This record gives sequence, C-alpha cells and structure tokens, in this order.
Amino acid sequence: MEEKVGIEGYITSTVGMGGEIKNEPEDFYVEEIAELNLAEEGDYLIIRVEKKNWDTLNFARVLSNMLGISQKRVSFAGTKDKRAVTVQYYAIKGVKTEDLEKISIRDAKIEAVGYARRQIQLGDLLGNFFRVRVYECRNGEIFENTKEELREKGTPNFFGLQRFGSVRFITHEVGKLILQGNYEEAFWVYVAKPFEGENAEVRKIREELWNTRDARYGLRELPKHLRYERSLLQKLREGKSEEEALLSLPKNLKMMFIHAYQSYIFNRLLSERIRSFGTLKEVMEGDYACYLTFRAKPTFADCSEIGVNKARVRYLIGERVASLALPLVGYNTELRGWYKLAEDFLAEDNIDLASFKTEHKEFSSSGSYRPADMLIEISEISFDGQTFSFYLPKGCYATVMLREFLKKELS
Repeated sequence: MEEKVGIEGYITSTVGMGGEIKNEPEDFYVEEIAELNLAEEGDYLIIRVEKKNWDTLNFARVLSNMLGISQKRVSFAGTKDKRAVTVQYYAIKGVKTEDLEKISIRDAKIEAVGYARRQIQLGDLLGNFFRVRVYECRNGEIFENTKEELREKGTPNFFGLQRFGSVRFITHEVGKLILQGNYEEAFWVYVAKPFEGENAEVRKIREELWNTRDARYGLRELPKHLRYERSLLQKLREGKSEEEALLSLPKNLKMMFIHAYQSYIFNRLLSERIRSFGTLKEVMEGDYACYLTFRAKPTFADCSEIGVNKARVRYLIGERVASLALPLVGYNTELRGWYKLAEDFLAEDNIDLASFKTEHKEFSSSGSYRPADMLIEISEISFDGQTFSFYLPKGCYATVMLREFLKKELS
C-alpha cells in the first residue's frame, strides 16, 4: 500500500522488530505540545480535550452543536487520528467557562484552561508527544542499532498513509484529477472508487456505484456515516455538475485533495533521494534546508535555499539543528538542480507547476518546502520492551518513524 503513496523502502539496514500497533485506541496516545498565548481576558475560551475514538473535525462539529454555535467559531492547531487517545486544544469564540458546564460528550474530558485574544492556529503547534504500545515486538539490540543508524543517516519524514485517507488511500488521486481539470472523474473517484481493505458491504456498494454512476442508487444504499459522499451525490441529484458538487465541500476538505497530491510527489522525491544518496545528511547546490527553532519544545522554522551557505548548512546538519528540505510543489516553486526531478514525476501525470493555479482558490497551491529528516535525535525516543515514547516536531508522523524500527507497513 505504501508504494501507492510514494513510500519506497527504508533508510536503515537493520532487521525489523515486528509487532502490531493500534489493537485498541489506548495503544496509541498522542498529546499536543502547543503555545496557547493565554491572556487574562479575551474573546476565545481555550479548552484542553482528552478524547478517545474521536477525530478532530468530528469532535469540533459535535462540540459546536452542543454549544449551539457555528462550527466556524471552533479552531484548533492540528488534526488527530480517530483510533487513539488524543489530547489537543481548541479555541471557542464567544463562549465562557460556565457554558461548558451544560455539555457532556462521551469518551471526552473537557477542561477550560483560560482565555486568549485570538483563535488557535497551525503556527501555535510545536509538535506532539507520543506513547505507542507494540505487541509481540522483538527487542535485543535492534532498537538501539536502528536508532543509531537513523541518527547517522536521518529519519525519513514521509507523509504517512493517514494523509491519503482513513481506509481508502485515494485523496491524492482526487487531487491529481482536479489538477488535470477532470472534475467529473475526481468526483467519482472520491465518492465511489472501491478500495481494498474497506468494509466488504460498503465496498460492494461502491463497486456498483463506480460502474453505474447512478446517484439515486448511491443515496439509497450508502451508509449514513458517509456524509460527504452522500452530500455530493445529493448535489448531483439537484442538477449540479460534478465540479459544482466538489466545490460545495468544506474548505479544509477541498484543500486536502491538492495537499495530498503534493504529499505524494514529496514522498516520491524523498524515496528517490534515499535511493540515490543513502543518507539525508548531504546537501548540494540548489537544495533547501529547514532549521530548528527552540521554544517550549524544538520545532521546525521556515525553509530557505542553501545558496552560497552550503558549508554553514552542512555544519548545522552535523550539529543536528538543520535538515535537508524537499519541495511541496506549487505554481511558485522554482526547481533547480536535483529538485528538477519533480518535473518528471509531474509530467507522468500530465501535470506541470502551472497546473497548481486553478480558477478555484481551494484547489490551488503556491507550494512550500518540508524537512526531509525528522531529526530523531531531538525526539528523546525510548522503548521499554513494549511501549515506544517520543516527541516529534509538528507535521511528522509517528507511524512513519516507527516503520523504520518495525520494518512493516503501518496505517
């Protein structure tokens, strides 16, 4: 499955520790480390939520409904997986502490921590602390040997499978079709394309829908919990085009399609970099780098081109405070040197950099850069024979780091 999203092989040569994770939500614990910017007074109530089996967006929806307010008044710094115990912060505009007393949400503990003068946003997130239990996992010297090899070569900062969907890893495929201007096919891939691993009954319905493109059948048969698919089909029944229907989706979901395709190209570039160099600690002309900034916890600051500072950047990489960066391609991305390989990957899909500027803002992206190395050396990673504990900067996937230790695909 990983190869379908651009993840090809491992950077370490050690044998795998094996094992299984996420048998139960309690096996995967993640806690946000964020700067909250609390004030004595403000329009935003900041809450700390410890929840089980809740994804970020669905919890925000239920919370806003319970409070009787628009979901647009609930903000957060990052998204969390559903099948886990997660701790994260939300900001709620125009709500007081006493308003929380009247609500109770199952499998969620809500605690007011203070007020702020602005909403919580992505820049407030520094990283996440993880505690992951692995069953039937081998140890011996494998853990220490793998950790040392990651320190020497770098820890690949792939986008994990979660970036591409929860069960059907098709989000990047939808993004590709949108960038090609093929909104009709993008619509049906999102709504109906069958995917291995999905519930057998739902997959059978999707297969029929994929073959017939019958919106009435889809509305009759698809389960109620597939609300976005059903919403799109309803738009079609109302006479909207596939393009118009896709534009009716929430903004964050529309943006996710293009971001997923960018992530796919990033993963392919990172896989090729590892294959070509065998390390992420080497930089050359035309490369970019990201640098750590040290706040409550270390996190990555903006990325910039190395230019004439190659010797300085190599020194900082040696000091483990800088990382090679690779592009998340967009219409403003300038590809030089080794990075021009991205143009070849895009051309395979009949896409170029100009394709990322569409007539719809939510389906456009100017591009950016992302660290290629998680810098595991700052993670304080430990393993007690059953549980991995570690910190990762924002944007890094725990399952991606663990796959190097376990040598197996993790979703």
